[in-house]
Amino acid sequence: MKVCASLLFVLLLATACSTTRPPQVVRFTEQDKASLIVRYYTDETSYVLKPATTEGPFLSILKQDAVLDVAKQQPDRELAVVILIHYGCQNEIEAVRHKWTNLLTGLGYERVVFLAASGSMRVNGLPVLN
Repeated sequence: MKVCASLLFVLLLATACSTTRPPQVVRFTEQDKASLIVRYYTDETSYVLKPATTEGPFLSILKQDAVLDVAKQQPDRELAVVILIHYGCQNEIEAVRHKWTNLLTGLGYERVVFLAASGSMRVNGLPVLN
């Protein structure tokens, strides 16, 4: 009985002291495969990074309809990427993701991947949002 109790105590102690690992962050690596890359701020303000939509040397600020016009012009529609700026709550992020998924799959894009934005305009290496 004492042996059984001792073993039970050791097992309890071992599991109580074990640490859980934080979830692994998946980083995006498919920039070259993407047909469309959008840096989304609001419906009124987005940048299309691929294909680069510029006015002179600067990226053009596009409204949602203009972004969709660019998306329609892409012959290959396997992968679209939307980079999201930080939002206040998860519900807001989910609403934006749902909307853009519907819009882009409605245009024939097979995959839509959402990334968390960083301070730079780089795309590869950004965290993929689940």
